[in-house]
Amino acid sequence: MMRRLRIYGGSSAVPARLGSAGETGALPPHFPIADESELLRTVTVAEAGSADAASDRRAVAGLALLWLAVAAVLVGIVVWRYAIFRNDVDLGIFTQVISFGHGFSSTAEGSVNHLLVHWSPIIVVAWPFLRAFGPLGLEICQALLVSATLFPIWGLARARFNAYGALAVVAVAAIYPILCANAVGDFHETAFVPVLSATFVFALDRRRWRLGLACALLLACTREDQFVALAFNGIACAAFARGDAELRRFGWLTTAVAVAGFALYFGVVRNVLQPHVTYGSLEFFDWSGSSLSAGGLGAILAPRAQFVWTMLAPLLFLPCISRYGAFLLPGFVEILASHRNVTLLPGEHYSALLTGYALAAFVDGVARIAAWKARAGVVALSVAALSSAWFAIYASPMEYWYYLYRAPNAHDAALQRTLDGLPRDADVGSEDEIFAHLGLDPNASIDMLHQDWFVYDRTHYSDRWHFVDEPVVRRLVAQRAYVVASDRDGIVVLHRAPNP
Repeated sequence: MMRRLRIYGGSSAVPARLGSAGETGALPPHFPIADESELLRTVTVAEAGSADAASDRRAVAGLALLWLAVAAVLVGIVVWRYAIFRNDVDLGIFTQVISFGHGFSSTAEGSVNHLLVHWSPIIVVAWPFLRAFGPLGLEICQALLVSATLFPIWGLARARFNAYGALAVVAVAAIYPILCANAVGDFHETAFVPVLSATFVFALDRRRWRLGLACALLLACTREDQFVALAFNGIACAAFARGDAELRRFGWLTTAVAVAGFALYFGVVRNVLQPHVTYGSLEFFDWSGSSLSAGGLGAILAPRAQFVWTMLAPLLFLPCISRYGAFLLPGFVEILASHRNVTLLPGEHYSALLTGYALAAFVDGVARIAAWKARAGVVALSVAALSSAWFAIYASPMEYWYYLYRAPNAHDAALQRTLDGLPRDADVGSEDEIFAHLGLDPNASIDMLHQDWFVYDRTHYSDRWHFVDEPVVRRLVAQRAYVVASDRDGIVVLHRAPNP
């Protein structure tokens, strides 16, 4: 509204009432009008402000409807995926951890405190969803968190565009394929990162320092790699602050949060919990066991180039022309430096480290083009929308061809009833997709480990099952170590035979 006030040439100090001296609408004697043209300008300013406010209200209503629509679609997808048993082991892990069945731990992580695997105390926030909806509640929580990224994106866009222009930018962000993929995968601690990182940029952009520091503190509780990202962000802010003392102070405070978090986790928490447990995440960057002979350098560079392309091409690489695009560097370095191929899959949770920053920088990139030439900004936004739509349809990181390949059926319902019928807190083993539904049982575990019970589904396939566990199960049944407790529609429940 301030830009429009300047255009109209009036004052921002518009009187609350233009006519208060009787029914004729005459102005009171003290009304500060120099001449008729000044009155006309003041009235024009007031009308412009009123129109602006009305546009804002309609756009905010549109934003709310857009978020509700996006959240509803994403929640619908996670419900669908859960119903057809397409979640993986990680959902079972986080269900066991957050339900506090045996402390803050999971059998799939060796029953050690989860904080020794990742520093992610923030995940306890999801407990009410787990309590209300079971393992599916964590998926719903993640979908809502990731979709909430649209709100700080709106704040950044509204600071640069009029209400409807900002809404258009947010609408393009809403169909960003990586954002959707982050929302519908297995629950992880990174579910909190997109909305917090986008809000961090919004706070920095709008100079809301307390909000920015709050986001930094919360990001420091999502995962330990955020210590590096926050330190980089803080140093970058301080280094480029020039004469801006407040920005420099914010940068150093953000860096202090990162350093303090690092010292607390690696210097205190890990040693208090179990000092002899090694920090396994460093293995992701240990290339000593990797060979360059199979495919050569091209085999290393190709998937990394593909990852960068999938992250930025839907946004027309516009984050690269924004100063906020620099915040993508720590995440890209972390992901691209790993020798594990799983980190290079855009649909995996690792990409959530980049999503919030990418969308924030996208908003700024569109604004920079629009400031150069308004029509060019419209074209850039339109092409980005088409690009995101193309990726969502033809190269979706959601991999819906696997996760959403069919509707729920009677077999799925029978499998869920079978799991619900197991003894409470049973020592039960299963494959990954079934384990994802057993997380509320603190004794449930993955793979055949001679548990009291074992459940498998002949209609499910995995290499681990086909080549490792299935031969073991067949041998144990042949040896009468296990008996078939039930076998319905390919759903088999085995019970360990009592010792003779």
